Amino acid sequence: MSFEIFWDPKAVSQLRKLPKQISSRIVKKVKLVGETGVGLEILKEHEYGFKIRIGDYRALCDIYYNPASCSYNSPIIAHAK
Repeated sequence: MSFEIFWDPKAVSQLRKLPKQISSRIVKKVKLVGETGVGLEILKEHEYGFKIRIGDYRALCDIYYNPASCSYNSPIIAHAK
């Protein structure tokens, strides 16, 4: 199952502040997970429902299901400390 990805303006702003190599790696990984669904981890007691690990960074996202399509509102990018 593939997902339609919607980037949050805050996430876009965060990506622009990161070095190009890191931001492109994050975008590629989020697109790959959107195409395959593999790599999503469920979060408990958090504002967002899922995370995607990308090296030292995490993309936090929600998934919305509509019978016509499945979309994923993405992500806030966070450095894993």
